Amino acid sequence: MTGYLESKQAAALLGVTERHVVRMCANDDLPGAVRNGSQWFIPVTAHPKLAAAGHTQKLTDSAELQGVPADKRKEAIRKLGLIQEFEQFAAEYMRTGALRSQAVARYTFDKHVPTRSFYRWLLRWRQQGLVGLVDTRGGGKFLNEIISAEAFEMFKSMYLTQQRLSLKMCWQNVNYINKDQRKGWVIPSLHATYNYVKRQIPLPVQVLHREGLAAYQAKCAPYIQIDPDSIEPGAVWVGDHHQFNCFIRHRGQWVRPWITAWEDMRSRSIVGRNVNPSPNQTTILLALRQAVEKHGPPDSVKVDNGRDYDSLLFTGTTKEKRRILKAGYLDEQIVAGLFAMMEVGVSFAIKYRPQSKPIERWFDTLNKQFTKTIRTYCGQDTDSKPDDINELLKNEKVISQAYNLETFTQAVDRYIEVYNNTAHSGAGMDGWSPNEVLALRTSRRVLAEGVLDLVARVWSRELVVGKNGVNFNRMYYGQYNPDLLAHQGRKVRVAYDPADLRTLHVYDAVTLTLITTAEQNRLISYGSPVSEEDFRLAQSEKARALRIARQYRDSRLTANMDLTDLTLKAMQEAAKDGDTADNVQTLRPVRTPLDLQVPEHKKQQALRFVRKAAGAESVSQVLDIDFTMLKPKTVSGKNIFDD
Repeated sequence: MTGYLESKQAAALLGVTERHVVRMCANDDLPGAVRNGSQWFIPVTAHPKLAAAGHTQKLTDSAELQGVPADKRKEAIRKLGLIQEFEQFAAEYMRTGALRSQAVARYTFDKHVPTRSFYRWLLRWRQQGLVGLVDTRGGGKFLNEIISAEAFEMFKSMYLTQQRLSLKMCWQNVNYINKDQRKGWVIPSLHATYNYVKRQIPLPVQVLHREGLAAYQAKCAPYIQIDPDSIEPGAVWVGDHHQFNCFIRHRGQWVRPWITAWEDMRSRSIVGRNVNPSPNQTTILLALRQAVEKHGPPDSVKVDNGRDYDSLLFTGTTKEKRRILKAGYLDEQIVAGLFAMMEVGVSFAIKYRPQSKPIERWFDTLNKQFTKTIRTYCGQDTDSKPDDINELLKNEKVISQAYNLETFTQAVDRYIEVYNNTAHSGAGMDGWSPNEVLALRTSRRVLAEGVLDLVARVWSRELVVGKNGVNFNRMYYGQYNPDLLAHQGRKVRVAYDPADLRTLHVYDAVTLTLITTAEQNRLISYGSPVSEEDFRLAQSEKARALRIARQYRDSRLTANMDLTDLTLKAMQEAAKDGDTADNVQTLRPVRTPLDLQVPEHKKQQALRFVRKAAGAESVSQVLDIDFTMLKPKTVSGKNIFDD
């Protein structure tokens, strides 16, 4: 209860035991103390030492009174002021030996307040806190949505987590705590709690705490707004994939088709598109080719398939979607290289940021204006999924009348044509249609004839050239190609026309320099006879490849050379070159116990030489001088002292 302390808290402030506090409450030594079951609650006005715990609330901002009409809230606060003033008055009055009932009678008489009403206020204040002082006459329906501040804080601590507990579960938990711990909280009904949470907890707060930072940034976070007039029409295109929320028939089964589209950022015109069963590099390049053929290349593009796109491969909602997204991955390096050929700048959108991809808004418009009109619309999630969609897809009539990929593409093209020529009221559009805004551009870039055919091919990831050429999509190309033979073991990329897979254009993986055009290898069926012509041709190509490999070495240069002698001389010369002053070793003296005996050994050696002289056989000592000159010399291998 607000303004009251438990016996344990009061004991700590008074410096006594909890048992002593209980005796004080029973003897009315702490005026205003009330008993609830086995627990005593003591008002902070009952003793001067308890006043330190009585932190006065900012009553006008109290969460307990949110939703209460202003006049009733003001009256409840006035009553609380009288109660707090009475508690101080009663504490002083009862110290004179008077009873609490006498203090109430005296106080209500002085304040002109009905005694019975004041007793009722005291009871409700102790049981319900500030909410109990609200006048409920006139229905008091607003009280159904009032919740105690402590109860609401407990509720928020459970509700605002990424565990995403349901509101009902959190409400049940708070009710249990209130009952089990006898908190005395005021808690509204479940229905009223739904309304209260919707009003009191802002949507951005709910998204941040329950769905995470990424969801908050995508749904609620402010973002930098771009001035539309700062972008030239046709200068910047945005590309992305989107899966339709409907089913069509394709190869005898139901599929949800995809669209790969390019949108002009300034005019919002859809300049290129490709409708397909699943997105990939082919579809995005085909859509780009369609756009460039009609409008010329832009100055820059923004795509959603780069390094940051990897995270989506693992966070897709289904295994099938993750598989498809992986197939649609667009390599940053190769894309940057392709657009660099056309002098088009490339940037990759920030992940989880729809604001950085304006085309996301068009996909939403496409869903609302077009996809929802299709009979096999399946919704974008379980909440919007029609109840009868599964039965509908089994209906033979629906199957026979359903769109196929060709007719569905035609319907999409019709919608895009209408969209591009419909007046828009968005920022920078001023009632103009996308095509009208696009037509305002002051210049248009063009490519030389035939360049688009080379650039807009489908490119592979990095491949390694093997002894049978390049293995691409489980097929080999360039088995006997001499240019590929020279690049065996190196990394390359290949480009091809989706309509003709008989040949591949092979490029260096780093510089994108054309190496060769490789033809598909010819395969021989196992066990079937091979014609002599085919055998001779294969042998000829194999011999040609061997001959080219041999030509890399001119054997005439070493034909008359003693290679062993040359190698030894080269090794000897290399050893001399290595024996330089820079390689002189540092001498480190080593101390031993025999160091001091060296002079004595030299003296003994000199004495031996002297004794060999005539008449000196009995010499026992020699002078301590240098006898190195007496060292015997050898002449023609003979010692001179031996003569």
